[in-house]
Amino acid sequence: MPPLEQALASRPLDPRTGETRRRIIETALKLFAEHGFRGVSVRDLSAAAQVNVAAVNYHFGSKQGLYHTIFATVLDEDEGCFARQIEEVTALLGRAGSDPVLLAAAVESLARGVLGRLSAFEHLRWFSVLVARELAFPGELFDLLYRRRVEPVLQLLAQVVGSAWGLAPASELVRLTANVLHGHMVSLAFTRPILGRQLGWDQATPERLDQLTGTVTDLICRAIGLTIPDRAGPPPGAPNCRADGLDRLRVPRRDTGVSL
Repeated sequence: MPPLEQALASRPLDPRTGETRRRIIETALKLFAEHGFRGVSVRDLSAAAQVNVAAVNYHFGSKQGLYHTIFATVLDEDEGCFARQIEEVTALLGRAGSDPVLLAAAVESLARGVLGRLSAFEHLRWFSVLVARELAFPGELFDLLYRRRVEPVLQLLAQVVGSAWGLAPASELVRLTANVLHGHMVSLAFTRPILGRQLGWDQATPERLDQLTGTVTDLICRAIGLTIPDRAGPPPGAPNCRADGLDRLRVPRRDTGVSL
């Protein structure tokens, strides 16, 4: 059973219990995104989800437990694909040495993973808002995000930059550069409506993801002096990430006109 289904189906005394958990999670995701963790009370959640005020503590232990469940289940659902992408880049770096073409291929793979993940979670817009809040006001869930998603990518980017420049990945300059490059990619999660408006992209497509990945790869490679890989589309055997389990969350989407 997928992690999300496990979370939603835990303690299923009867079908109504699972539906109650689902409704609480869907409601909480939207309210936490709109008002922040501290701006939403258990009473607010219960009223909006139309459940008994004791239901949150019964199903999740506490409001904090519910908040953690939202993050953990989204990350768990994506874990397999993320691990395969990390393994692919690690293997490339293991063969690359200082070879600029192989290092550029590693950049492309990292960029495709980050940007593809943003597209996969497009239907879960509210989760992106929660992530933005955790980045702006770091709390317990910031540590979870950093440990499970940010740090592994930053470590690989530092290896790429260090190899390209002949410096140790742990050097301050290399780590600073890796952080800037990572921020460049992640910022697209919050500027997609602008990009969509500018280019007339009303939805994400594989072709547009290829185009965006190629552009980001080009910019990063030029920034650190690497040969641009002469290849369109994902490399053979690259993981194809989709957030299949996450579309079970029927969370209302904010209408922003266009989205990438």
